[in-house]
Amino acid sequence: MTGMPAVPGINYRAPLASGLRPGILHRSGDMTAFTAEDAGVLAGPGGLRSALDLRSAPEVERYGPPSALLAHGVRWLRVPLSGYPRDPIAARRPTVADRTRYLHGILTDAVPGSWAHLFRTLARVADRPFLLSCHFGKDRTGLVVAVLLALAGASPREICADYAAGRADLIAKADRFKDKWTRRGHTREEYISRLCTSPETMEHWLDEVNARYGRIETALEAQGVRADDLVRVRRLLTADAPAVSGASVHPAAHTVRAVSADGARDGGR
Repeated sequence: MTGMPAVPGINYRAPLASGLRPGILHRSGDMTAFTAEDAGVLAGPGGLRSALDLRSAPEVERYGPPSALLAHGVRWLRVPLSGYPRDPIAARRPTVADRTRYLHGILTDAVPGSWAHLFRTLARVADRPFLLSCHFGKDRTGLVVAVLLALAGASPREICADYAAGRADLIAKADRFKDKWTRRGHTREEYISRLCTSPETMEHWLDEVNARYGRIETALEAQGVRADDLVRVRRLLTADAPAVSGASVHPAAHTVRAVSADGARDGGR
């Protein structure tokens, strides 16, 4: 299975990382922006079967469904991650510390049951290529992909690099959402600074999870994720790689582990 070339403005890619089954995981922002041609490549040569939408209900109402993907037979599955606080990134130019707190809020403060619902869905569909997407493909998608990569056995370096890889595309996307930065009274430059991703942010988040929980399984189980879903998703991502428990998520270590989601209030990026 293969993906397709990067599409400017959509922040699309099919991550490549140690342990991850090639072609199984795709990520993007704004799945409504795929053209018919894009969707045809993903659903045809790419083998894409499911699109998991992390957007909140208000976001879907504002921007609509992924029509091109639906027209090519891709299943659209609503698994919203929302309800977490936005205060940590309220500054016009959020710091790495601000962004780290924001990411952690997505994990711990999303609508109860969100992560468990996402993970149940992944356990059902991750046997075939699937797409994860939110509004920008940056924070919610970035966090879920980070956890899945770690679950598959990717190194912290790979996880941090993938999180930061969308920076140029996100900046190119700024004008598509001019309504957002004008509504908030931000300048274009300030809004672009909010779109930038960095490996340092993800590294700090991995450090924080390690300090608080020791391993991602513990954090996810605290959000209601079931152990059998963790095991199944890891197996599907890694083509029957043996399950390993108890791994640290410190960047000096080598693994994290799992993922899940649902929710329903207007949320993040």
